[in-house]
Amino acid sequence: MKTKKRKILLFIPTLNAGGAERVMLFIAKNLNREAFDVKLIVIGSIKETLFDTSDVEVIYLNKKKVKSALFRFFKLFLTEKPDIVFGSLTHVNYNIALVSYLFPSTVCIARETFVLSAGKRFNNWDKKLFHRINSIVSDFAHKRINYFICQSEDMKNDLKSNFKYKDRNLITINNPVSNEFQIKTAIPNNSIAQFVTVGRLVKQKGHERILECLANLDTPFRYTIIGEGIEKDNIMEFAKSHNLMDKIDQVPRTNEVQKYLANSHIYLQGSFVEGFPNALIESLAIGTPAVVFDAPGGMNEIIVDGENGFLAFDQDDFQDKISFILNHIQSFGPESVAQHVRKSYGAENIINQYESLFKKVTS
Repeated sequence: MKTKKRKILLFIPTLNAGGAERVMLFIAKNLNREAFDVKLIVIGSIKETLFDTSDVEVIYLNKKKVKSALFRFFKLFLTEKPDIVFGSLTHVNYNIALVSYLFPSTVCIARETFVLSAGKRFNNWDKKLFHRINSIVSDFAHKRINYFICQSEDMKNDLKSNFKYKDRNLITINNPVSNEFQIKTAIPNNSIAQFVTVGRLVKQKGHERILECLANLDTPFRYTIIGEGIEKDNIMEFAKSHNLMDKIDQVPRTNEVQKYLANSHIYLQGSFVEGFPNALIESLAIGTPAVVFDAPGGMNEIIVDGENGFLAFDQDDFQDKISFILNHIQSFGPESVAQHVRKSYGAENIINQYESLFKKVTS
């Protein structure tokens, strides 16, 4: 007798460049089609889409704000009759949860994207996010969510300790390394050191402290910064004040991230807080080692010191670790650098965890 497929609706604001978008699309593409009927619901429009959505059924709601899509959410619940609704990003999750009250048999799952308490200091979160979280409406929505997906143990422990989430509802599933990211065949043969960072240009990502370290580095280098954001002008001005502009390439957005990662000697990460950084694990999966400031968000799970890079505990340490890798670059072969993340966060491993969860919560 053929088993009935579990119907899942995945919700995301846009399919613009971003880690949350990439992970949700990965889930939509890779769930077993014989066991799951999956639709990806995008609040925005197809014009904003930067990712390849082939082989995925995508429904665009063409709304600029999530709250303006509430009625469309209701209609989707009513017509699709999903077994599971699954959102990523807090404002999406809470709006899904509010509608879910009208459909009590639907399992509501939310994927968190930050270590919330550590992120409080950035981007005016006191005004934008935490007041909303503590509001009556948000608390009401929060109680309807059946399960919370955490990207790292740091995130899970933070939610338990600082936000009183129920332990039984917290499940850690790390971000995946897509099979699209192939291990590079060799270490780049450049006479000048090649560094790269991928991420939004915002204070949280710590670009300026990376630049300050590079300004004191006693070796020729090129540094590629990939990303866009509100801090772009400030970051470039900081680089100019440290006489680094002739050593920097700033790439707003590109479909060739893999190429940049593969052509670099070291991936640099300056973040003060993360969820579980996609660009970092992708760089390691390609075989490019990383130097990463120790910070909440899974860095201590991803980095194996001396094998795929190093955690650094201050700026002097960060600079020293860069110099160490450059002086011992042949010890960081692509295969050995890639081994840990491919074993721990490979696509098959992560998708199996999601499938097991979805089957369990609908059994």
